[in-house]
Amino acid sequence: MVSEANPNPNYRKPLNAYHVGGIQVEFPYQPYGSQLVFMCRVISTLDRAQRDGHCHALLESPTGTGKSLSLLCSTLAWQQNCKLKNQLANISHSKPDTEAVTDPLANGGGFIPESQPSTIPPSTNGQTAQVAMNNKNVKKKMTPTIFYASRTHSQISQVISEYKKTAYRVPMAVLASRKHYCTNKYVRDKENIDEECKLLLGDRNLGCPQFKNVHKVRGHPSLQKGGCHEVHDIEDLVNVGQVVRGCSYYAARSMADDAQLVFCPYSYIINPVIRGAMEVDIKGAILILDEAHNIEDIARDAGSVDIDEDVLLKLQMELEQVCSVNPMIYQPLIEMTQDLVGWIERRKATLAKREFQHFFSCWTGDKALRELQEANISRQCFPILLECATKAIKEATDTESELPHLSGMSVITLEGLFSSLTYFFSRNGSHVSDYQLALQKYIKRDSKNPGGNWTHTLSLWCLNPAVVFKDVAELSLSIILTSGTLSPMNSFSSELGVQFGTCLEAPHVIDVDLQVLTSVISTGPDNYPLNASYKTADGYAFQDALGKSIEEICNVVPGQWSRLNAKKPLFVEPKGGSQEDFEIVLKHYYNSISQGSKCAVVRKKRVKREGNNDLNTIESQENANKKGASFLAVCRGKVSEGIDFSDDNARVV
Repeated sequence: MVSEANPNPNYRKPLNAYHVGGIQVEFPYQPYGSQLVFMCRVISTLDRAQRDGHCHALLESPTGTGKSLSLLCSTLAWQQNCKLKNQLANISHSKPDTEAVTDPLANGGGFIPESQPSTIPPSTNGQTAQVAMNNKNVKKKMTPTIFYASRTHSQISQVISEYKKTAYRVPMAVLASRKHYCTNKYVRDKENIDEECKLLLGDRNLGCPQFKNVHKVRGHPSLQKGGCHEVHDIEDLVNVGQVVRGCSYYAARSMADDAQLVFCPYSYIINPVIRGAMEVDIKGAILILDEAHNIEDIARDAGSVDIDEDVLLKLQMELEQVCSVNPMIYQPLIEMTQDLVGWIERRKATLAKREFQHFFSCWTGDKALRELQEANISRQCFPILLECATKAIKEATDTESELPHLSGMSVITLEGLFSSLTYFFSRNGSHVSDYQLALQKYIKRDSKNPGGNWTHTLSLWCLNPAVVFKDVAELSLSIILTSGTLSPMNSFSSELGVQFGTCLEAPHVIDVDLQVLTSVISTGPDNYPLNASYKTADGYAFQDALGKSIEEICNVVPGQWSRLNAKKPLFVEPKGGSQEDFEIVLKHYYNSISQGSKCAVVRKKRVKREGNNDLNTIESQENANKKGASFLAVCRGKVSEGIDFSDDNARVV
């Protein structure tokens, strides 16, 4: 505990304070032993990071052990302690020793270090604004910003609910897309909302009235210290934006500039294109990646790109339209797209049939390098192309420029392509072997065109997550990866290419021997093994056995599909859909519970077979507090990963 003679005049003794890792941590409840160990490891990791420049941690703690609350309290306590030490250091260095002036002999001979001049010399007055800005950045960097990232916006909302329980309050922000934040009723429901927003901002005659009121959102009293939305989520900020008719999206980005705690999805941290577009500065920051068991896939995706041939042709057309504005920028990019389109055309005849309606060819390492060189993209000319692309993107994103520029979709295409190529050529070409160049021909289907059309797609796939993750680790002060399933940690660390100075496999807070009963159904009603391996999952015998097993379970746990529909609302998780589609279904599920309905969230997989009905494997999450039991048959799916179904949202598995 902190002693009575605390130097801070505003100090208040907290009610639930615990001495953890050498600092005081306020925790809203009596912590479990595993939570204390977890917080101690977080604090020791951050202490070491501050001392050595970098230190990263792999912390595994089972679901339901209070991991998020432990992370928030320990990192915020460390950040608060860091600020206090910086303040005390500044106080001791900003004032001369008055005793040394009055009694020099008793105070080391009276040598007083020169204090900094209080005014800027006349010769540097023109640099005052820049100096002030630099000082602001230095001040911010002295206390590391905490970025708390998770996979979905639903998980972020859950973490913010945990943050509300803590005693800590720091300037915060929640970053999300325009789709989540837009308050302009004429734009928010458009399919290409990003492009519509940029077009509106670039229109000097119309403009966006909500954008002009960004300051009203950011300065709203409810968001200030002590306000009802001092701790806020996306929905709270949207509500404020609607009340003052201001833009919540740009308000959130503005708030992130000065925030000490920023919540965001993984991609805002890991993906360099999104990080740049959102102006997220992770240099010297503390990065918490929660539910990070799939972070390798996210890192690989961040270093990869897929571009359809028609998208390339559209980019080429737009580049030709704006070329006259600045040929020095656009002409090299035109030639690059022409060469890529030409390369695709030459390779179409060489594609090998992979499966029904799917043709594919790929090249790895030096072979991929030679193929790109045939498209005139070489290590020697890439820096010139990158400079041109960077300038073209800057022109397109300058809202005050009235010159013709690329559309939002073409900017996204350029950003994705050059981000992947930058990694491909980085570190003197040492990552070439970590990439695969591919060309595919397949039928592309969507909701607007169920029949689909033949499409050629150029891909540059990152095979090694370390290519992307290393850069993130080197920029940040500390990365704390947490999940309920990180083991085996040695292979996890090796795949990410980062040395983790702290590793922890925390036990569960419950007594596993006394409080958990686990059983496995290994065979179906006909004694056929329920083996869902790659070799057997598509076999009819396995599918029949699985279907009969579910049917038997339904006889014990009432609820075949039609009978379930009659008794409670069912929500189907969209198979292969976007994260936004999934979150809409989840929101309807929560709304149904709040209205008192018995309901279930369902993961439904249909396997079509000739001469047979669809086989439905169902994952249902039921409100366990209501009457009428339900079950959860897990067949992967987002609904079974890292989502907190607590209290009335609880489920039977």
